[in-house]
Amino acid sequence: MDFTALACVSTGYALLLVSLFTVVVIGSLLVARDALLADYPPAIRERYGTQSARGRRTAAVAGVLNLVLFVAVPVVGVLDLHDRTEGRLGFLPPFVLGTTGFLALTLFDLLVIDWLLFCTVRPRFMVLPGTEGMPEYRDLAFHAKVLVPRPVPWPLLAVPGYGVLVGVVAWLVETVTA
Repeated sequence: MDFTALACVSTGYALLLVSLFTVVVIGSLLVARDALLADYPPAIRERYGTQSARGRRTAAVAGVLNLVLFVAVPVVGVLDLHDRTEGRLGFLPPFVLGTTGFLALTLFDLLVIDWLLFCTVRPRFMVLPGTEGMPEYRDLAFHAKVLVPRPVPWPLLAVPGYGVLVGVVAWLVETVTA
């Protein structure tokens, strides 16, 4: 498989993953504004108080849906890559597909969902009752620190880690079924 085809397929599946993830995140907030309470800055969480039962249930459903997305989208993507390739895929194309998808998701989450929507636009469904006007909603640094914590930036390490997982699983399945 040539690089251009791999880049096109990987980008397409990255857009699919980002779109579905966004639907889950926004949908969960529309169902229960406190569904993602654990992801809010500490001062907002403290002022808001405990998560509602509806928020806990919605968060659990959103977590399961995202888990399904993180498995299903690369499986479909790898099958698509396999259909476009003569012979075996090996490790690298699925690795690129997984890494591209998770990188796109990470950047979109930070730049669009966190910084643009949460910190700048602040739509009503993202603002928890009783916390309106808190300066922590505008704290861009909080979201960057969550992505790159010290001493180990594990969320950033998850980007190639996800790619490795997709590549290894695809390679193992290909090897066992060959």
